[in-house]
Amino acid sequence: MQHPRLPPHHRHPTSKDDDEPLVDPGRGLGLRLLALLGAVSFLMIGISSIVLLLQPPPPPPMHDQRDGPIT
Repeated sequence: MQHPRLPPHHRHPTSKDDDEPLVDPGRGLGLRLLALLGAVSFLMIGISSIVLLLQPPPPPPMHDQRDGPIT
């Protein structure tokens, strides 16, 4: 029984019929750039949230003396 003929990127690497080299076509340039943009965006969101957590809390507001004493 003979196995159906598959494209080179679907064949098992130890296939007996090595008439065509196994080549992974990979992803297109557009998808690679989109993935890079997503990864950079994810990192920037994470870094910005960590920076906000590491900042000291703002000082309490000072009483404005023009309004008079607090009663």
